[in-house]
Amino acid sequence: MKITWYGTATVGIDDGKTKLLFDPFVRMNRRMETTPIEGFAGFDAVFVTHGHLDHIYSIPALVQVDQTVPVYCTNTPKKTLLRRGVPEERIHTIRPDDELQIGGFKIRVRRFRHIVFDPIYILTVVPKSIVMFPRLFWQAYMNHQMPEGGEIVAYEIEAEGKKVFLTGSFREYPGEEYPQDIDLFILANGGSVFVPEKVKGFIDKYRPKKILVDHFDNAFPPVTRTVSVKRLQKTVEKRHPEIEFIVPQVCEPIEL
Repeated sequence: MKITWYGTATVGIDDGKTKLLFDPFVRMNRRMETTPIEGFAGFDAVFVTHGHLDHIYSIPALVQVDQTVPVYCTNTPKKTLLRRGVPEERIHTIRPDDELQIGGFKIRVRRFRHIVFDPIYILTVVPKSIVMFPRLFWQAYMNHQMPEGGEIVAYEIEAEGKKVFLTGSFREYPGEEYPQDIDLFILANGGSVFVPEKVKGFIDKYRPKKILVDHFDNAFPPVTRTVSVKRLQKTVEKRHPEIEFIVPQVCEPIEL
């Protein structure tokens, strides 16, 4: 099984026969390497964790480029995609606890929540927001047009005897139990400088064999900034030195 990070929270998972794509988004930062929308064509299915700009904005263009790929999402992002011209027959509504079989992949939908943006993170993007106010205004408008509606899901993905747990933001759902035997935990690291503190309880409890961190890049300034993963890496290595911590490079597949 190969895992490829395309920037932001966009991840591809390929078992050699079937290819799944999660949260496709073309970076809006011209100074960063990005994947053109044509690069997301050819997947067997697209899955959405929630309806924010940086998780679904590129999907209407993608379904124009790839005329057959189905999109799986909850009701709120479905409404957004319909408003933005995605044909209804291309969208499949999912709910927590749903289980799907696509090729050799078994996918289970799990309840999750969005991280709470902390004041320190917000203050670090204020100077850029003043300079780039027209872009900030557009992003604020688009964010209003693309709500998550409290519908945040994570995905438990199984294939080839391996289990991947993928999040598009990190905040556990109260009372929800997650899998103990995770081979790879794909952790979204955006929106807060306190991710190491927020995630350590999850890691202590579920002990994934490997952690791949994403969503730490400056994908659409001024709202975003690059978030260092060094403190998170040190936290994991100190508490659980047996866990392999992976900082991926854009478009470079990782073998699981």
